[in-house]
Amino acid sequence: MVATLSELESNDMKGECVRPIRVLVVEDDADMRESIREALTLGGFVVAEAASGVAAIERIGAEEFDVVVTDIRLPGPSGTDVARTARTCSHPPTVILITAFPEWYDAAEAVQPFAVLRKPLNLFTLGSVVEEAALESRS
Repeated sequence: MVATLSELESNDMKGECVRPIRVLVVEDDADMRESIREALTLGGFVVAEAASGVAAIERIGAEEFDVVVTDIRLPGPSGTDVARTARTCSHPPTVILITAFPEWYDAAEAVQPFAVLRKPLNLFTLGSVVEEAALESRS
């Protein structure tokens, strides 16, 4: 069972074995990556980071995540490549793609992500979408 920090604090999950939602944020823009990390951490998620497609693929191979939030345009392998790699995991994380470029939506939809979000991001909305995606990945 997966729980957010707010559920744990409210005791709604009392007596149940829960673990926090683990999220990998893949974004080459350091300021954007930090903003996303801070917002998700404040929302109760456990957040890991990668600054490139190569780093993301390495982390996905070494660690288990509930959700991967990745920019589409990255140095090296793209966010869609990261999504394809994530699908090969024994417990594949749910993938959320983010982009500032509407022309990338078709490429994004080809890998069937949970959601495609457009930059600039509303970080509150992102937190809600990440929570929904985590619930899907654990159902």
